[in-house]
Amino acid sequence: MQDQLICSGCKRLLQYRRGSATGVCCPSCNTFTSPSDMSELVCSGCFTMLVYNRGANNIRCPHCSRVNSTRSANQIGHLSCGHCRTTLAYPPGASTVGCPTCRCVNPVRDARPQTVLVENPKTLDEKGKLVSNVAVGVTSWKR
Repeated sequence: MQDQLICSGCKRLLQYRRGSATGVCCPSCNTFTSPSDMSELVCSGCFTMLVYNRGANNIRCPHCSRVNSTRSANQIGHLSCGHCRTTLAYPPGASTVGCPTCRCVNPVRDARPQTVLVENPKTLDEKGKLVSNVAVGVTSWKR
């Protein structure tokens, strides 16, 4: 099995045999990079798992080009797909996670309740005045 990490010197993608090394010396720039120097986050645009050097403030997704802040990366949640058992990662605040393998939509069980505000188009009352139509609710996946 192969693992990958990004060189902390020249940013090249390096591959190494899983479990065989505490780090990798880059053949291009001779910088030693340890897997502990790496972190991961889920892209807020396309939900792809991104791997980056821990010192980075932002990371651009190569798939959708969205720039993601790494500040909240340590808040990534994980769950197993209820259908195919693939491990899924999700960003803070997500209430559902779509599985790319089987396309099953999985509820995040520990999601905090969210307040939902729905503002419908204004209507006229019997006197001809505009009236706001606003509904407020709370949603949660907990059962």
